[in-house]
Amino acid sequence: MPNWDKIYQAKNKGGQTWQKMRDGITPFCFLEGIRPEFRKFAEKTKFSQKQVLDIGCGQGRYLIYLAELGFKTDGVDSSPTAVKMTKKALGKKADRIWRADMFKMKIPKNKYDLIISISTVQHGLKNDLAKLIKNIYQALLPGGYTFISIPDQGALKIWRTCKKYKRLNKNTVVPLVGPEIGTPHSFYSKKEIQEIFSQFSNLEMTKNKHGQWSVIGTK
Repeated sequence: MPNWDKIYQAKNKGGQTWQKMRDGITPFCFLEGIRPEFRKFAEKTKFSQKQVLDIGCGQGRYLIYLAELGFKTDGVDSSPTAVKMTKKALGKKADRIWRADMFKMKIPKNKYDLIISISTVQHGLKNDLAKLIKNIYQALLPGGYTFISIPDQGALKIWRTCKKYKRLNKNTVVPLVGPEIGTPHSFYSKKEIQEIFSQFSNLEMTKNKHGQWSVIGTK
C-alpha cells in the first residue's frame, strides 16, 4: 500500500475537523489549513470560468474553500482514501475527483482557469516536476492562473520530514525515517523555479518562514 494512503487512512480515523466560518471577506468559507497568501490571491483575482484543478487534493481543504467562492472543483490524488474523503466532503459540489499519479496523468488542454498544488509537487524528481509544469501550462485557459508551493533548497536543513535521508543529488533526497520514507523530495533554488516556470507570464514568488515558495503564474 502506498505511504500516502496509510497517511490518509490515519487522518480519516481521527475524523474530519472541517468547519465553515465567517472571516469578514468571504461568507461561510472554509479557512482551517488554508494559507493566508492563497486566500489573498484567490479573493483578489478575477477568474473567467471558475474551474479549478487541485493536484494532490488530499482531504479537499482547498477545494472546499474554492467551492465556497463559486468554483467548479476537480481534484486528483494518488491516495484512494484521500479521494474518498474529498468526494465526501464536497458532496454535490464535486465535479471530478480521481486517483492518479500526478507525474503520469493526462490533463485536458485549455480547460482550467486555475490549477493549484500545495505541498505536493516536491515529492518526485526534478525532471518529473519540469514535465508536470509544462502539462499544467497546456491545461490552463489563456489568461488562467497557477498557484503552486515549492520548497526552497534551504528548507532541507529544517524540514522534519527529511531529518534523516539518503541524497540522490545536490537537492533531491529520500527520507529514511518517518511516514514519507522512500519518497523522493526535491528542493529548489529561486533560479531553478524561475526556469521551470519560464513559459508563464507575470511570475510572482514569495517565500514563507517554513521555506516554502508560493509561485503564481499566468498563461
